[in-house]
Amino acid sequence: MSTELDRLYARLADRVDAVPPPELSAVRVRAAQRRRRSFGGLLAAGAAVVAALFGAQAVLAPAVTPVRPVLPVLPATTDFIPFDGSAEPVIRFAGPVRFGMASTSGDRSFAMWMAEDGTEWVGGIDLATGRALWPPRSLGKFGDTNGMEVSAGAILLLTEQGFDNPLIKDGSDTIIAVDPVTGKIMWTLPYSFNDTDRVLYDDTLVITWVQRGVTEALDLRTGKARWTVTERVAQSGTNAMRTMAELYAVGGFADRVPADRRVVLHLADGRVQLRDVASGRVERELAAPVLSPGGDRLRRESVVDGTLYQFAGDKAGTLPLDGSAAASEVPFPDSVGGATPCVTGGLFCAVTDDTGESAKLTVVDPRTGATVWQRELKAMVRGVLPAAAGLLAMGEPSSVFAVDGTPLAGLEGQAMWIESGNLLVIGQAGISGHQLATGENVALGQLAVTGYCSANATMLTCPTKDGIGVYRFAR
Repeated sequence: MSTELDRLYARLADRVDAVPPPELSAVRVRAAQRRRRSFGGLLAAGAAVVAALFGAQAVLAPAVTPVRPVLPVLPATTDFIPFDGSAEPVIRFAGPVRFGMASTSGDRSFAMWMAEDGTEWVGGIDLATGRALWPPRSLGKFGDTNGMEVSAGAILLLTEQGFDNPLIKDGSDTIIAVDPVTGKIMWTLPYSFNDTDRVLYDDTLVITWVQRGVTEALDLRTGKARWTVTERVAQSGTNAMRTMAELYAVGGFADRVPADRRVVLHLADGRVQLRDVASGRVERELAAPVLSPGGDRLRRESVVDGTLYQFAGDKAGTLPLDGSAAASEVPFPDSVGGATPCVTGGLFCAVTDDTGESAKLTVVDPRTGATVWQRELKAMVRGVLPAAAGLLAMGEPSSVFAVDGTPLAGLEGQAMWIESGNLLVIGQAGISGHQLATGENVALGQLAVTGYCSANATMLTCPTKDGIGVYRFAR
């Protein structure tokens, strides 16, 4: 019997176990029986099982012409290869490190790390040659960090509490802009991580100081303002115009600079402005009331595929930015205030009913407030990461679901999407590659990871206890 079909029906049975309706219990039994039948019988019977699982209408041909099961569209398998066990870190740490993160864009990776003594460092790696772009740069000591953001024009280090640091004024939180080509510091800017909204472009940082009522577009080379808006912008009201594909969480911390060169400002008085990033010129102005969350609840906004979405407590609002319709407001589940765009246009997903040990993944239509589907999760979830293949609820364990809520995988560890649409899994047993189409895990190697990794199509960059390492995981 085909080994591939063995794996296929094992996965079908596993998926049935994850679907609650009682009428599927008989299907689970039949699926187990079919795994023991002949090759031809398996193909003919499979369509009925898949129809029950995924809502597809099965059309059965005569027994002499077996029908291949119709599964959800899953990515092709990735040709995973184990790490080179002799690979040394490209950048070695000068001493013990308490946190690090990497961000990969094309054939370059950038990393920041904070030593145990509070010293923050930044470095860059050319993935094509496996060499550092420039010697690691120390930025001095800080109380904490909010990581970094990377574009072609600058690496922005989001530092906290820079007391006794000559770069920092009055111990404030500070953005430090580093040249990604040379590693030199270009400029610094006192700011507040919690009281500013920021959008990073290839050559510009648009930053809003919500309390001050000022928005500026800063030249990434000089840190000087290209244009300024002195009208108050609502909290979370500064957003890029992004497509859903730009929001796919592929490659870990791979920054996707928005291709659309317009920024959306939602002013506190209810006007919505589309401005050209380079000049600040207002290209369009629309009206949309600013929803108030009430109490200490957060409000959030995002712009996806030309529509402005805002979430505030138990309300959601939508506004097509092409002017084709007026702003609308609907009731929304109060626990979905931190909604994230999902892989299908216009739907949003969030972790709800989080107890610290379990939670629910809830998918909601923000235009109606209706819950589209909901799935139980057996772990605390650190984020919901969308990709073309589905939704990843990242935790320990992690869970993967198709767009329609079909369970695709349960993964023992924290997972990340890679460009092929499959996943890398970082767990206690080491790092593995997961094939969504077959359900197989391919062991890649052991790494003592000390922070957040990132990847392109074939290379993984990770902070480890010894340094920043680069590891090939696919051909």
